[in-house]
Amino acid sequence: MKDSLQTALPAHENSSYPLRQKFNPKQIIESLPADATPAQQDSAIQAMLPPRPTVRSTRPDTLNLPGWQIPSAKSTLSVQGIRYDENFFSTSPYYHAETNIRPTGMDADPLPYLLRHDDWVTGILLCCFLVVMTIFANSKKFIKQRLQDFFLNRMDKEKLFSIETGREMRHAVFLYMQSGLLVSLFFFDYTQTTWDLFMSPVSSHTLLGIYVLICWTYLGFKQLFYTFVNWIFFDKERRSTWLKSYSFLISAEGVLLFPLALITVFFNLPTHDVILCLCLLLGFIRLLLFYKTFCIFFPKIHGFFHLIMYFCALEMLPLCGLWQALTYTNDILL
Repeated sequence: MKDSLQTALPAHENSSYPLRQKFNPKQIIESLPADATPAQQDSAIQAMLPPRPTVRSTRPDTLNLPGWQIPSAKSTLSVQGIRYDENFFSTSPYYHAETNIRPTGMDADPLPYLLRHDDWVTGILLCCFLVVMTIFANSKKFIKQRLQDFFLNRMDKEKLFSIETGREMRHAVFLYMQSGLLVSLFFFDYTQTTWDLFMSPVSSHTLLGIYVLICWTYLGFKQLFYTFVNWIFFDKERRSTWLKSYSFLISAEGVLLFPLALITVFFNLPTHDVILCLCLLLGFIRLLLFYKTFCIFFPKIHGFFHLIMYFCALEMLPLCGLWQALTYTNDILL
């Protein structure tokens, strides 16, 4: 390349003359033939680079490790003689600079909040299981009597409807609250599928607590609405019969939802299967409630239209209101 560069320079100039002049890449490129490749141009510039003396610092090195002797700045050590694999651990028999160590495995993804990993949720479900088992153990005769009262439909015999004791009332209230708690767990599982809760500004416990309060408020207000409407249109005997049947159905709903909640929380049941099972279960309970309402309040066929209005106004509309309240809560908090 030097020979081609020197032949390309003007003939009246000495061949070594460009080497003594000031380094000028433009003149070097212009002196090359027109068909010179970029690699040839680069080689010509590299060949014409002026020598640059290596000036090493005379200041002491404060970054070396103790016990590692670094040659002084005045020694004639060329850059080519430096071995970059020599360090403080070079004399150790366990140091192998030739081994290329790469991290194994794969990058970890942050896990979202899961109900089955929450000790509080597990503890609450365990308490619910123990209480439900206690209720079944201590109230077998009462539950059997209520089943007979529900399906026999003999309102003329007061002995079919025994007076509830304080313990049985507490059991019914607990199962009411358990129904609201389990429905809130189902909706939280649905929210985890449809929303990204990993970067949510609201903690999972707070969100779940809000769902529980909304479900309990829904059950309380619906009970008040039922009581108010029945007090206006129906007599005391029918109201008492319907209230006991309704209380039994809601309690049964809380018991039947519990196995589904356990499968959803601990066995990661797909969301669409949870929704299907929940709709079937709630639909079955509503059909029984529709049947009992027809038998108590509208036993004649001409009252079927009033039954539809009664059932839609006091059962279906509150359900739609519950769904709207839960989804609106998600829109605000998430």
